Amino acid sequence: MILTVNVNAQWTTQGGPVNAPMVATTTKSFTLHLINGKVDSRESLIRVTQGDLVDIKVQSDLPGELHLHAYRLKLPISDNNAQQLSFKANASGKFQIEWHPKHNQTSDSQHQAQSLHHGPALASLEVLPP
Repeated sequence: MILTVNVNAQWTTQGGPVNAPMVATTTKSFTLHLINGKVDSRESLIRVTQGDLVDIKVQSDLPGELHLHAYRLKLPISDNNAQQLSFKANASGKFQIEWHPKHNQTSDSQHQAQSLHHGPALASLEVLPP
């Protein structure tokens, strides 16, 4: 995990600070390495605090799509091409991160894709209240 702290300040048009408290925004970065649609158990829990900015770098040996359903986020992945999913953790709770492998759309593979679509979670995102 890489931790970055950004401090944001607002200024008036006259160049002075606005009478508002400064807000510290934390960016937390994670990497998921998918091998055959699975991650190592050490990568299976992503824990952040509500309000954090989250960056998840995903690399997979197979094509597919990563879903964070509670946040309605999708990240398409092609073979061995790392992709980045970035968002603000607005809602607190524990949310499943799912992997949906890409299948050829023949009648047999359509049935297989439907049965795998809602399998066990790849990982979990845990957003703690501030």
